[in-house]
Amino acid sequence: MMPRGKVQKASGELFYWNQLSQLLPDDICYRTGAMEFHPLEGFLLPVYHLRYLIIPKTRNILRVEGYNQVVKEDVHPFFALMVLVYLTSAKVIEPEHKWVSERDLKGGANFFRGPHSLQLKELEDLYGKDPEAFLEAGRSMGGKEISFAYKSFALNVFPKIPLAYLLWEGDEEFSPKFRVLFDSTIQSHLPLDIIWAMVAETSRRLARQNIG
Repeated sequence: MMPRGKVQKASGELFYWNQLSQLLPDDICYRTGAMEFHPLEGFLLPVYHLRYLIIPKTRNILRVEGYNQVVKEDVHPFFALMVLVYLTSAKVIEPEHKWVSERDLKGGANFFRGPHSLQLKELEDLYGKDPEAFLEAGRSMGGKEISFAYKSFALNVFPKIPLAYLLWEGDEEFSPKFRVLFDSTIQSHLPLDIIWAMVAETSRRLARQNIG
């Protein structure tokens, strides 16, 4: 289980890099929706609305812009770990487009508590009273508005893993409330601790859209 707070290095990252280097490229692409990038012996993977190049040989994750222009990015440890686990663990299973909460996941009711509660507090502070800014943050990451709660959007974290963020507007009695929903197939691709890290990273990126 991964702790909350700043992480210098995800403990399982080296393990997954080694595992990724031993898998067949065709198998990786078939399962995950990634594409081989032969010039650098890596894989191009859509993550959010961006493209990332994952290179097992050098253990690098780089952002790709425009016509295959490689840009170095200081990726968060949670981001690196969720990308590696997705590439090594995703199955040949498409989304069912059936939304479930963390408590509907097997073991989720016990796991997503205390230090593993989904990280939404910063979003509540930033967007709880500004639903339009909340939607704009989602759109900036490739999200599309859906008809849940007061305002909500869904985005694709990975080709086979959609995620939905919901906002209930507060009033004089209740504070604004956020919630995250998952496709019912998510545990076919990721374990609970990586799902938690994925939400933490997605929330962090959504919060960054508010900067400036």
